[in-house]
Amino acid sequence: MLTSHRVVLLAVAVFTVCGGLDVAIAAPPVECAQRDAQTGICLVQATSPGQGAGGDNDVNAGMERPAVGEPSPPSCTRAVADPQPWIGHPVWAGNDPEDGTVWVFTCPDPAGSGSGLWTGLIFLSNGAGAPGAPTVDPRLLAQQAIASMALNAPDIGMAPPPASRSGLVGLPVWMWVERTADTTGPVQASASAGGVTVTAEARVSQVLWNMGDGHIVTCGLGTRYVQGTEGPSPDCGHVYAQTSSRHVPGGGPWPITATSTWTITWSGGGLSGTETLELSSSAELFVGELHVLNQDGSR
Repeated sequence: MLTSHRVVLLAVAVFTVCGGLDVAIAAPPVECAQRDAQTGICLVQATSPGQGAGGDNDVNAGMERPAVGEPSPPSCTRAVADPQPWIGHPVWAGNDPEDGTVWVFTCPDPAGSGSGLWTGLIFLSNGAGAPGAPTVDPRLLAQQAIASMALNAPDIGMAPPPASRSGLVGLPVWMWVERTADTTGPVQASASAGGVTVTAEARVSQVLWNMGDGHIVTCGLGTRYVQGTEGPSPDCGHVYAQTSSRHVPGGGPWPITATSTWTITWSGGGLSGTETLELSSSAELFVGELHVLNQDGSR
């Protein structure tokens, strides 16, 4: 039996935003209808040009309109973060509250799906005034790009085959993963917003095999077994010293888990970074003993 489990370890900064809340930069504070549960920041409504309470609500207001045939910039809203993030938040970048103010902006989904909004923070020093077009954080776009990738758990290959009853104590077991774009890579994806584009590439850097008998084997992608080949695998193998019946009374199989580590590199907007993602698949292997009866021919 071979099963796979896709583990989602990455979160995209997409927020559901309350409706009916107009934001004006110079207006006095208003009661917030909805706040982010983690940051306490008031969530504001993203509006298209001409749909808000006034031009001040449109980040693109006062900006030169694109020529015919050129894509329109994303329509966003921005306002002073209320309350301001705690002083330990990375957005302060070593500054103090007396040095300036943190603003929050909300824009349409950079992926262009129209299904959600994303938000970000920017610090502006005193005297800088309200931000024009929002500064897009490339890290948010990197998360968007990574989340759009189709990355799957390893497709396990073994000799003897999983779930077979041909495994024997002392017999070399070969392990490998099938090479496909969605199980080993490379996979590429991009995300763009506000004139910034981030490109990410993912590929499997290692596979960790938990053989079920207390042994862990770390490999690359392994080598596929060729019928008739003798001896152990050149780069990814294991030899069981005990039968699987020692694990489950009555002759149960050894449970095997293969966990691939995806290494994801991204760059764009003047920044770059590396992320990792682990995905696992499971299999079973029955391992028995070979008993040889010696006879000398005597009665």
